Amino acid sequence: MIKNSKISIFIILTLLLYYSNFLTKELLNTDELLYNFYSERLGQEQLEKLFESKENWSWLSYSIIPLLILIRSNLVALCLNVGMFFYNMEHTFKFKQFFRIALIGEFVLVLVGYFKLGYFYFIKTDYTLLDLQQYYPLSYINFLDLEKIQPWLLYPLQTINLFEIAYFFILTFGIWKLLKNNYSKSFEIVAVSYGSGLVIWLGLVMFLTLNMS
Repeated sequence: MIKNSKISIFIILTLLLYYSNFLTKELLNTDELLYNFYSERLGQEQLEKLFESKENWSWLSYSIIPLLILIRSNLVALCLNVGMFFYNMEHTFKFKQFFRIALIGEFVLVLVGYFKLGYFYFIKTDYTLLDLQQYYPLSYINFLDLEKIQPWLLYPLQTINLFEIAYFFILTFGIWKLLKNNYSKSFEIVAVSYGSGLVIWLGLVMFLTLNMS
């Protein structure tokens, strides 16, 4: 029953992300934005090769979506499992239970794409490719002057957003349902496990960004 539930959740998540990507491409004219961006930097021949290559590899952007969901959910589930280990509770629950909690939390992150689509389609209708790349809905970074921010700080600042907070509390609620104990204990476990994993991930992204710039 749990296995079928996880498969259903995974399929729904994948379809929602596919649809979000499709709508973004069609409604926000991302190909046109990409062309305008690179037409100022590349010659016509290079530009044609770029778009030919993009067309040939377009299938990859869709095929990688299920993989990203699985990787992210497994990593979060691993963090929760490790957190239970430090609280001497890992033998009580199975990894698939943590994985299901992480999968349910993914619905919050799926909403990011739809909020972003709505913002640029209905509100900020005059935008560039950089606007699309740097904007993150309901994030602290939207109140800052991006031109004054170092590139390696962009992703960590984007992570300070209401969706991430909602995701955290969904994980907390899931752990609370498993433990059937006080909510503060579940909050503590998620803060120690998922919180530590998030800090490590942010540190890795910052390190890679610094080395690539």
